[in-house]
Amino acid sequence: MNITCRFCGASVDSSAKICPGCGKVIPAYNGAELGKRNQFSTDRERDGLTASRLVTQTPYAATRSGRQMEKLDENYGTPKARKEHHPDNYDPRKDTKTNPYSTGTGSGKQANRSVFSNGLANVIKFIIIIIVGMFLYAVGKVFIVSHTNYDFNLNENIQLESSSYGEAFDSYFEECHWWFDFSVNKVTFRGIDKDGVEYKMVFGRAPDGQTAVKELKIDGKKITIEDTDIMSTYILGMFMTPKEIKHASALGKGL
Repeated sequence: MNITCRFCGASVDSSAKICPGCGKVIPAYNGAELGKRNQFSTDRERDGLTASRLVTQTPYAATRSGRQMEKLDENYGTPKARKEHHPDNYDPRKDTKTNPYSTGTGSGKQANRSVFSNGLANVIKFIIIIIVGMFLYAVGKVFIVSHTNYDFNLNENIQLESSSYGEAFDSYFEECHWWFDFSVNKVTFRGIDKDGVEYKMVFGRAPDGQTAVKELKIDGKKITIEDTDIMSTYILGMFMTPKEIKHASALGKGL
């Protein structure tokens, strides 16, 4: 009695151990099994592999359903396809099609990333970190200077209206602009008083270690330390200026 090879569809004697067509090992069946059922189990039939379909399938297609193979090979079921997929004719070097059933670890995107793209991303991250660090440094320096006091060594009977540069300048000037000049690595200030006179200041360290105005320009004219004492002549009066009432609520009249 002959049976059909499940791999290549060739007719093989039931007593044969090896299929002469494809060389695959043929499972052994006893007489009762051959009489009641063929090699196509109900599980196989649920997968779409019926006896009539498997006869025309190639060894490559035998482990997949015909419907899936039609998506892989448009010539599925033809003599050409059977010839191409025969084990003796298969050349893996020519198989350039992507196998949708292959498995792997990861998405594969990492393999497509070049050293240049990774390096560029690291450079961009480094630049962003530097920019953020410089911004925080500038803001911190301006905040510290604007909240710093200066000891004028005045008589105890003289009381200053302001306790920091920020308070003094806010009371004295109509316009106040603080910023950090990276070119000189110093905090600078620009203000315009009630008379429209423009002051530009650069802060630094006084000989006694205090934070002081080291450079001053009034309407574009530079005032130097050699000409006069900048802090006592020009800045002291700003600390003594009475604070203005900025809001009507401070008068008790509501908003």
